[in-house]
Amino acid sequence: MEEYIVYCWNCLGEYDALSAVWCSCNPTHPTKVCPFCLQCFCSAPKDYKDKFFQNAPKELIEDFETFSNSRGPLGEALVRAKAITSDQLLTALKYQKTSGKKLGEALVELGFIDDETLNYFLSHQKSVMQLSLKDLEIDPMLIISIGADFCYEKAVIPVSRESLSQKEILTLAMAQPSDGETIDYVQNVSGCQVVPVQSKKEEILAYLTPFISKKNGNETTRNEQTETTQHGISVIRKALTKGASDLYIEPSENDITIQMRIDGILYKAKPLPKDMQGLLTHELKLLLKLDPFVKDKPQESRVVMKSGDLKYDVIAHSLPTRYGENISLRIINRATFLKSYEELGLSNDEILHIRSVLSANTGLVLVSAPVLHGMTTTIYSIMNELSKEGGRRVVSLEFESICPVPNVSQISLGQKNDEAGISTGLNALSTIQPDVCFFPDPIDSSFLAKEAVKLAQSFLVVVGIEARNSLEVLDKLISLNISPSDIAKDVTLIINQRLIRKICPDCKHEVSLSERALFLMGLTPNEAKQIEKVSEGQGCANCSQLGYKGRFAIFEILYPSKEFFKLFLKNPKDKNLEKEAIKGGLKTLRQKAIEAVQKGLTTLEEFQKGNF
Repeated sequence: MEEYIVYCWNCLGEYDALSAVWCSCNPTHPTKVCPFCLQCFCSAPKDYKDKFFQNAPKELIEDFETFSNSRGPLGEALVRAKAITSDQLLTALKYQKTSGKKLGEALVELGFIDDETLNYFLSHQKSVMQLSLKDLEIDPMLIISIGADFCYEKAVIPVSRESLSQKEILTLAMAQPSDGETIDYVQNVSGCQVVPVQSKKEEILAYLTPFISKKNGNETTRNEQTETTQHGISVIRKALTKGASDLYIEPSENDITIQMRIDGILYKAKPLPKDMQGLLTHELKLLLKLDPFVKDKPQESRVVMKSGDLKYDVIAHSLPTRYGENISLRIINRATFLKSYEELGLSNDEILHIRSVLSANTGLVLVSAPVLHGMTTTIYSIMNELSKEGGRRVVSLEFESICPVPNVSQISLGQKNDEAGISTGLNALSTIQPDVCFFPDPIDSSFLAKEAVKLAQSFLVVVGIEARNSLEVLDKLISLNISPSDIAKDVTLIINQRLIRKICPDCKHEVSLSERALFLMGLTPNEAKQIEKVSEGQGCANCSQLGYKGRFAIFEILYPSKEFFKLFLKNPKDKNLEKEAIKGGLKTLRQKAIEAVQKGLTTLEEFQKGNF
């Protein structure tokens, strides 16, 4: 069977475009839907689309031309109203050619619609050109359900709502019936299939004027609605522009608090007025593909956003609270998330040793860090490096997929507290037969820790675990009921890391400190002798007056030797374990941080804050 393998514009995964379905965004110029992320490539740049169709097989080209040549309003109206899919329309168009029947008859004979649906859409085809609102009686509740201010802004008005073949059909009068974005919005808000018809803009606006929100009986708040919407978009854009990894929008008793996490530090932005809360929350939830009408339950979604040429994965959560719904966003820059070993900040010697360990067929590799210190980025980057090497099947078992990685089977484990669901995912490994298995989410249950150790006897397993240093990783495993003997038998490498803020290069300057000051900052006499000079940032426009710009990682890598594990098995709490690890080549985070201060990469305040 012929295949046409392409990479998805959205998730970058490979799929067969011949067997994939067509999207319904534009009935005359649809694109293919990736079966993995369920996204089409309508928003892709022209060069991607040109390359896609340039190399496409004849069958796919002919199908696309069939869509392009079908200019009849019936098929387009049915697809836009989601009464049929683009693939069903294509099948009907092909059947129409061979049978000589009309499109509507073909759709009914194929069972895609019934006679009642066909007659309804045929009766409305003449109305597509022009519908006068002068003599119509429109239910005010229809207007309120969509939002009068929104209808006024977009020059649309819901004319009627009917039940048809167990489906709700909403006739929508529009000044611009080709506005697909507005049609999609109304369909999401109303839960109906929308049939667009055209009406004069002045008639629509005149009809809507009495329904528009008013403030103090004076000026309408239509402009305020638009302003609130722009506030929501502006808040997200500002977070993207500043390189924030997280954005929190939290209503309080008197206002709406806005906080961004930049370089690991939480900063407060200017709060928004409390009276914006309802509309702001509604618009943000629509933008983030959260259901705006579900307010009493937590929700989660994932969307792709763009800022300039950069594309971001945004994982959004809404959470009901006493003062309204909190909305939090985790922002992942696709261009910078997956890094090479060099970009992570590993030295050449460290890279060689890590690659040597990762070339093994079995064993347990532990990647660790405190919360918000880049452990997930490192795990995904290692995953990406292994997948690029080829020759080995790489599988990732995830509770929440942070980033798509090419050539990696990323399997969802469901909920963290669902042991039955997790077991099902783990049992699938016997069928998949991977060479390398990743657990990117920090392991925090005895059940999952034991499963990872068991798998490490058959595959190479890379696991995430929260810990402040490499020796604490071993303590965490013991606390999860992993025996010291199993640890000594299976653990082959421990990578611990910390992210440190980097001094802004544009306002960096040297300062002098006395030995006494160095001692007060937590350095020993021997460490203080290593510090000949220190640097700090004065604050400038480039760093938003913070004195820091970006973060870099320092790594503590433990290569457990036989001597280390002999001591560990005698007493896992032995105070000499670190000395034995240093003998085996360990360079501690504290040593790395002091070197960074000495080189002028970071400040003594960052060293002190790190509590190394």
